[in-house]
Amino acid sequence: MPATLILTTSDPGLEAAWKKLLAPREPAVFARPSDLQRELLRPGARVWVSDLNDPRARLSTGHGTLVILVGEPHSHPFEQARQNRAARLFLSYEESRTRLGECVSLLEEIADKNSQLQSALERTRRSETPFPREVTAPAADAVESWEFLESALAHLDDRPRLLDEFRRAARYNLRSGKVLYFFRQFDGFVSDDESHRCEAAHPLVLWLEEHPAALDLNQWAGIDDPALDAPIRQQMVGWGARFIIPLHTHGQLLGWMALGPRADGAPYRETDKFRAVLHGRLLERCLERCASLEDYNQSLTTATLRAKYLSGSRLLTRAELSTTELPVEVRAVASEALHTQKTVTQPPRLPYRFRITAGPVPEIDGVWTVWEESAPEIERIAALLEQHRRELFRNLGLTLSHELSNPLVSLVTFVQLLGRGSNPPMGSPPAGNESTPAISGVSLARDVALTSEIAKLKLLNEHATLLSELAAPTAKAVNLNLLLSELATERSLTTRFVEEQLVLQLDAGLVKFAFGALLDAISANRPDEGLSHLILTLRAVGTGAQRQAVITIEGKRLELDGTLPLPAAGSTPNQGRLSVFLAREILRLHGGTLQAGPGLKGTDIQISLGSLRA
Repeated sequence: MPATLILTTSDPGLEAAWKKLLAPREPAVFARPSDLQRELLRPGARVWVSDLNDPRARLSTGHGTLVILVGEPHSHPFEQARQNRAARLFLSYEESRTRLGECVSLLEEIADKNSQLQSALERTRRSETPFPREVTAPAADAVESWEFLESALAHLDDRPRLLDEFRRAARYNLRSGKVLYFFRQFDGFVSDDESHRCEAAHPLVLWLEEHPAALDLNQWAGIDDPALDAPIRQQMVGWGARFIIPLHTHGQLLGWMALGPRADGAPYRETDKFRAVLHGRLLERCLERCASLEDYNQSLTTATLRAKYLSGSRLLTRAELSTTELPVEVRAVASEALHTQKTVTQPPRLPYRFRITAGPVPEIDGVWTVWEESAPEIERIAALLEQHRRELFRNLGLTLSHELSNPLVSLVTFVQLLGRGSNPPMGSPPAGNESTPAISGVSLARDVALTSEIAKLKLLNEHATLLSELAAPTAKAVNLNLLLSELATERSLTTRFVEEQLVLQLDAGLVKFAFGALLDAISANRPDEGLSHLILTLRAVGTGAQRQAVITIEGKRLELDGTLPLPAAGSTPNQGRLSVFLAREILRLHGGTLQAGPGLKGTDIQISLGSLRA
């Protein structure tokens, strides 16, 4: 019977050229791709000339079909098909228009010979021997060894090692000379050594999906349809497999275990088949746990990386929001997100230490929250604000000094000229018979008042000039005990200092001005007593870089602008003196504060002071 000729191309011109070269032979025509697929898998001799650009070129074929693939040389699909040996012969489009006839004649002859040889082999395989053979009694089963199971369970997280342990068990317990494992990979099934491949549309795969049972090639009755039976047998023979155990998981075909002939040449016995099925079921469970462990390890790796790069991420239920393990800022933002059911973000800013983002999680009646340490960023922001503040003070001081200097010069000059015009120089005799005019009290009071106001303006100008000096303070090691002792001696204050000498990095000039300004303000607010009966105490707290001095001014009826008396709710704060404001800024530059606190004789003024901040 001559070989069947099949032509598939979507180009009518190319198909006409092929038919002209192959005349008078008529190619077979198929209306549907499924009919063509069935024909290609059917036993028999056929030659299939296929255009690589035709979608039907991807159909699978049986062993009796010889393929001539026509395409564009050096193109990616053509070279890939050549590398995969998808056809017996490869022709370009130009060659197919001239040489197709002789190539088809040669392959038809080869296909006929292969068909005859395959038929002879099938008849030889199925014929029974005319003489009875002596069948030796099977030997007693050796003691089964399950020691492989310990190693398999110990390596559930290593799939190649797991398969090696089951392969070793199959060779020992089932006497299999060859063991292959096929697993699904994209649109097909590939062996674990990647030497064999079976497409997902192959009859063997379809059979194993519909019949989840072991398949013994020697005892298999086969399928009524030869187009499906022959490809299955040919595929198993091509792999060297005699026994297949399908592997399923969650109702789907995961793959199969293909066993070759027994090492002693005997067929597989019922006990061997039973053991093989048990091995298959055990392998299914181990592969499921192996996949679960892989997911767990991946989750663990992800969690480790998340803990490394996002150490603050966490899911919190409503009950967990009150735990003291979380920072106070995190609990506050998480509670707000849970209450508002919206995502809340807290940017890094003083006095907070963290950058926090939290959002609701309705599934657990809680929130998700992510926070990270933002101390370096907050320090950078604080340094920028401090720099801006100092620059602002510098510009403000220079501007005030300039604006006050010009009117002050004019005012002083005017007062001097006014004094010269109204009063003759002291000690000069009167001209002629004129008598010296008496100086009135009103004129004298006016001169004194002008002189006092001019002195205040001069002092204000000096303080405004000091504003510009706050922008660039100079830190030196200063003994605070000596500095305050000198100040107390000048002001006749009683001191109570600790014996330990307290040395800090200070700007001595600014600190001395700050304490002098505070004492002057206290004295001005106590016109009857001044600085009498005041006690100045000094003690040290903290160690190292956190070491600070705490100075207390004790006395009765103390008053200080903006500090004492304590401001009442709704009242206008008393911030009258620029010198007190400058003292506060100088203390802030040195990491200190100025506040009022309870003392033995009433409310005292408490001052904290540290080293000058950079």
